[in-house]
Amino acid sequence: MSNAIANSPQVVEFATDDDLHSWLDKQAKCHQLPYLLAHAEDGVIWGRFDNKKLTTAEQIFHKPEFKVDFPQLRLLTLQQCRIFGQSGELLLWQISEKKFRWRFIGNLEEDKIPESQILWGTHGEKEGNFTLLWDGSQGLKHAVPFTDIELKGDRLVKPVRLLVHHYIKYDEETGLARIYLSRLVALTTKKEIKS
Repeated sequence: MSNAIANSPQVVEFATDDDLHSWLDKQAKCHQLPYLLAHAEDGVIWGRFDNKKLTTAEQIFHKPEFKVDFPQLRLLTLQQCRIFGQSGELLLWQISEKKFRWRFIGNLEEDKIPESQILWGTHGEKEGNFTLLWDGSQGLKHAVPFTDIELKGDRLVKPVRLLVHHYIKYDEETGLARIYLSRLVALTTKKEIKS
């Protein structure tokens, strides 16, 4: 894979939810991307690609004992979706009812600022390849597709973090620097940032 933006935004159209899922599975396999983070009208959707197939948090935590109601990944409510990993990020965003634009970013050989964003959750429970996270008595929950998390009882020893790379461009005339592009890279519990 080239160390550059692999494509400018392209258009893709999906007739059904199955078309969307198949396309995401194919892209994840092609670019070796293990994680999915989608934003929909009815909530945030985490997912992961195992054995070349997408599994979402809603599929894992649909049992009554978890007391959660996660949204499904579907065309009707999807606003944007990122599939990401160490090798790059694919961003898909809605432009009309069943029409989307997408672009892929590989590992750029440019100056970057790695950022480790702490995700919501001080408590956790593992199920399959996901960890259900919540924060004390707040009641808000989400399930990350990541289980390399140390727990003492149901408390997290270290918070879960989302590693993001922010790429910098310099203006040749003024020398001013600006972040022109950001991409998701990995989930981790490590405080130190390896880019």
